[in-house]
Amino acid sequence: MKNFTILSLLLTVFIFNSSCQKEEKQKEKTYRSVRYIKVGNTTLSNNTTYSGKASADQEMELSFRNNGIIIKKLVKVGQKVKKGELLMQLDNIQAQLSYEQSLASLNAAKSEMYTAKSEYERGRKLYEQGNYTLSKYETVKNTFENASNQLTSAERKLAIDHQQILNGYIYAPKDAVVAEVNANMNETVSSGQKVMVLNAGNKMNVIVGVSESSINDLSNGMLAHLNFKSIGERLDGEVVEVSPILNKENATFPVKIKINNPSASIHPGMAVEVKFDLDGLASEYNIVLPLSAIGEDESGNFVFTVENIGDDLGVVGKQYIKVGELTDEGILIDRGVEQGQYIITAGLQTLINGQIVKL
Repeated sequence: MKNFTILSLLLTVFIFNSSCQKEEKQKEKTYRSVRYIKVGNTTLSNNTTYSGKASADQEMELSFRNNGIIIKKLVKVGQKVKKGELLMQLDNIQAQLSYEQSLASLNAAKSEMYTAKSEYERGRKLYEQGNYTLSKYETVKNTFENASNQLTSAERKLAIDHQQILNGYIYAPKDAVVAEVNANMNETVSSGQKVMVLNAGNKMNVIVGVSESSINDLSNGMLAHLNFKSIGERLDGEVVEVSPILNKENATFPVKIKINNPSASIHPGMAVEVKFDLDGLASEYNIVLPLSAIGEDESGNFVFTVENIGDDLGVVGKQYIKVGELTDEGILIDRGVEQGQYIITAGLQTLINGQIVKL
């Protein structure tokens, strides 16, 4: 009986201890850990990098001025061609038939004109001698004038048809290199359809699209720094054209840069990084945050701040901001963040205003 009492006492003590430990575990609360940064000033270089591509100084898009089927294709990409060299030809059947008809019409008009001229000269002499009435003279004169007009019209028609035949040929307008061939043998092409691109000239340019926020900072003569990473060359260039019209395909403004002293290693189409000295982009010291720290909802862009409340804990606050330019260092903050604040930099989607987190 004594042993039973002791055993019951020990069992009671064990149950009581277990119950206390469970209550202590229930009282413990876990908090989510967050990553954060302290806001400070960032020194920005007044350079923004754009992606561009090299292009020939003279890029010529060639097309036929007639519809037809290609029966001769005498070039391929990379081929060097000389001025006046035949590059491509259409069948020109319709143009050739029209030319032959115009030639026949011209010969008939010549015959009629010669006959009418002979009658006119004969009638004029007879009229001067008094052996021809005025009405007959006027008739042969009008017939001659009409025949002359018909001949002139036939000559113009023949010249037009001859030009139509020539429009079925593409010749090199100058010494160049074939950059593109966009049509093949036996392919039907339309008038004005681009079938070939030639690159000419020894100079090289870079074409780059600039955002609307920076286009007004550019002007002709501005220095640009060019980095051809694929061939390991860094060169300088000069802005020569700033387009005032937006390119709807990529929502940027095209800018042309002349490459100073380009090397033979640079070819049209090569990718290049472009940097302009844009003094108006930002001041010397700025508040810059990483993209991961910035969220967006229906009210605009925001960040989550965290304020230390002791015991390595902090309270989350939602703060709306105004963002500026995207730079190499991050995104520029125009308004809404102050120096010394702590900004959470990850996991914004799972945070709420007023949440307690572990620092």
